[in-house]
Amino acid sequence: MRISFAPLRTAAEQGEMPPPLPHSPKCNHCSLAGICLPDEITLLKEMEAADAETNEEAEEKETASGQIRRLLPSRDDAIPVYVVGQGNTVRKKGERLEIWSREGKVGEAKLREISQLSLYGGVEITTPAMVELMQRGVPVIHYTHGGWFLGICLGTTHKNVELRMHQFHCALDPKRSILLAQKAVAGKIKNCRTLVRRNDSMRSTSSLSLLAKLVAEAEEAPSSESLLGIEGAAAECYFSRFANLLKGRKEGDKDFSFENRNRRPPKDPVNAVLSYLYGILVKDLFVTLLAVGFDPYLGFYHRPRYGRPALALDMMEEFRPIIADSVAINLFNNEELSRKDFIKTCAEVTLTSNGKKALISGYERRMETEIVHPLFGYKVSYRRVLEVQARLLARTISGEIKEYSPFCTR
Repeated sequence: MRISFAPLRTAAEQGEMPPPLPHSPKCNHCSLAGICLPDEITLLKEMEAADAETNEEAEEKETASGQIRRLLPSRDDAIPVYVVGQGNTVRKKGERLEIWSREGKVGEAKLREISQLSLYGGVEITTPAMVELMQRGVPVIHYTHGGWFLGICLGTTHKNVELRMHQFHCALDPKRSILLAQKAVAGKIKNCRTLVRRNDSMRSTSSLSLLAKLVAEAEEAPSSESLLGIEGAAAECYFSRFANLLKGRKEGDKDFSFENRNRRPPKDPVNAVLSYLYGILVKDLFVTLLAVGFDPYLGFYHRPRYGRPALALDMMEEFRPIIADSVAINLFNNEELSRKDFIKTCAEVTLTSNGKKALISGYERRMETEIVHPLFGYKVSYRRVLEVQARLLARTISGEIKEYSPFCTR
C-alpha cells in the first residue's frame, strides 16, 4: 500500500493550522488535545453558525453535537514555588531545589514538580539552579519586596512565529483591536456585577442595573477612549460596593475599612492586598501567554508602552474580580489576615513576610479550585482556565473562530 504525503506537505506550506477533527475518538487522551481544543473550537463554530438560525434549530444542533469531553488535565501536577524573604538562596541539589536562609535549609521541592519559580525581593538563585530551570523550560519570575513584577528568566522562548505575526497584524488593525478590547472590558464588568450580586447583602438594584447597562455599552463602544470611560464608570460603581463584601468586621474597626481604590502606593491594607494579588495574576498570565506563543507586551486594549505587559493586562481584566478580588475577600472574611500582617507608614501600607505567605497561599488555593466551565460544561481548574482562554484568543486572532468569548462566571 502506497501512502501519499502530498496533502501533509500542502498543509505545511500553507502555514495555517488545519481545523480540528469534529468529535473524533482519536482526540481521546491525545497529549495535544489541550492545545488543539477540538471540542471547544467545534462548539464555538457551531454557536456562530447558529446565530443565523431560529432558537429551535439551534437547540437541535446543540443536542446533535454531543457532550464536550472533559479537558485533560484539569489540574496540573506541577505547581508554582514562591520564595519570600530577604537573604534566602535557591540552590540545586540532585533532582531538587533547596531553599536556604541564613539559619539553614527552610524548604525544598522536586524539580519535576515545579511549574514556575517566583522570587520576591532579595532572594538569590545559584547559576546551576538557574541553568537547570532554563533547560527544563521552567520560568523564574522576579518581584520587588512590594510584589511588583520586575521580569522573567526563561530558556528558549516559544517558536510560534506565525501566531506573533497574526498578533502584530491584529494590533495594527483598529477595527479588530477594538472588538477584542470590547470583550475584555465587558467580561470584566460582567464578573464584577456577579461578585456584587453574590456577596453584597445590601446591594441596590440601581448598582446592578448600572453595571448591566455598562456591559451593553462596552460591547458597542466605538473606540478605546470610550471604553476607558465606561470601564472607569464601572470601577467607580463596583468599588463603591466593595466595602459591603468584607464581612465580620467590628463596628468602628478602621484597620480593614475600604473607601476607594488607591495604589502606587496603597494607603490601606485592603488596597495593599489587591495590588499584590494583581501583580501575581498578571505574572501568571504573562507566563501563560509566553507558553501559548504570544508576545505579552503587545495588547489590543492597553496601549504599548516600554516595559508594560499590555496583552497580559488585557487578559487580566476578565479575571480580576473572580480570582484576585475573590481571594482578597476570602482572606479578610475568614480572618486569615490580621493587623500584624501589615506595616503602616506615613506614606503607604505594605505586607509583612508572613502576610505575603498567607496571601500567596490563598491565591494558590483559588487557582487550584475546580469549577464547571460556563461555556463548555466540564470541570477545570482556574489555572487551566487561563491557558484555555489564551488559546481561544489565539484562535480568534488567527481567524479560526469569529469572536473571542471572555470567561464569565454565572
